[in-house]
Amino acid sequence: MSPKLRLGIAGLSTAFVFYIALGSFPLGRVLGDTTYGQLALFNEVISIVLHNYVEAVDVDRAMSGAKMGLTEALDGDSAYLDGQELAAYQQSAKDAGDVGLVLARRFSFLIVAAVRPSSPAEKSGLKPGDIIKSMDGRHARTISYPVAERMLRGAPGSVLKLKLLRAQNDVNDLDLVRERLSHVAAESKMLEDGIGYLKIAEFDKNTEDEVRTALETLARSGARKLALDLRGGAHGEPAGAVPVASLFVKEVGKLVSRRGGEETLHGSSGEPAWTQPLAILVGSSTAGPGEVLAAALVDGGHATLVGERTFGRAGVQKVVPVAEGALVLTVAKYVSPKGTEIHGKGLEPKVIVETRDDLDDETAAGAAPDDVLLKAIEVLKAPAEPAKKAA
Repeated sequence: MSPKLRLGIAGLSTAFVFYIALGSFPLGRVLGDTTYGQLALFNEVISIVLHNYVEAVDVDRAMSGAKMGLTEALDGDSAYLDGQELAAYQQSAKDAGDVGLVLARRFSFLIVAAVRPSSPAEKSGLKPGDIIKSMDGRHARTISYPVAERMLRGAPGSVLKLKLLRAQNDVNDLDLVRERLSHVAAESKMLEDGIGYLKIAEFDKNTEDEVRTALETLARSGARKLALDLRGGAHGEPAGAVPVASLFVKEVGKLVSRRGGEETLHGSSGEPAWTQPLAILVGSSTAGPGEVLAAALVDGGHATLVGERTFGRAGVQKVVPVAEGALVLTVAKYVSPKGTEIHGKGLEPKVIVETRDDLDDETAAGAAPDDVLLKAIEVLKAPAEPAKKAA
């Protein structure tokens, strides 16, 4: 079956698949008044394909492609899993080995969103923005995000085979050996003129305490302003940013779902640990928890975003069982305290600094200046803007 025909079936199957996933709702309520017309059109297309296509049609394969196309049209994190993929998805959650990548699907491409420090992926030279052509011999176009994310995991010592596409269409073959990854702790140091530096690359149960300790240490060392580096801050669930954000602001943001309304996320009842000026370093490898944290601090009124637009991924996914498989659907999303959308959009910095890579090899090695950090320091040194008088 041609790609064009497969895409056509995918587009027309929307009503059918949502009826399966949300069968407890009346069709009219789920899809509106056009539901029955769309179902009739879908049946007509299937009939035409079955009776007129040049070869016998594998109906199971065609329908699987239709369901995959539907979920891809929603967002990069939603997907249809057949029975075999669902079993692998559930099993890999128990695997202890990983290669240290955060992947995402954008515009039908599977790409590297972020690379975990000191991981097999970083040691092999993988960078944010790399395009995955295949994983373990399977073309990436056929791999949904949830499946790809699970394929990164496996038994320690096992090998993940990747083909990458880079500039000039170069193809790179990489074998990554999975290993038990160590926790990536928050790092801090003093820079110049009372400016502290804090980098957060991972958000888990330890991060809040690490950041609190780092902020206290920087304050004792004379820090009056802070450069908060969230480049690469994509490791962990978006919810992991909430306790960290509470160290800076009292209102963290909102968790919004289509059917359940919204929930305002508040910080701890105590006073924030840091209320001084902030410059937040961000880029395309800032995603998920890093974006939730950045959005909360910017809306808190004392932070400036510096760098490049963030990735745009702040959704909450749910596995919904269906016949012979499951749907992974985004059922809620995080927004800033003022309602700024993050998921699918990203955050636009107030101060744009274009770079070749979010954290390229030369910068990481100290052989080239970090333009984003230099600009952040410049922003922090600038005189504060006078407060506007009320009209």
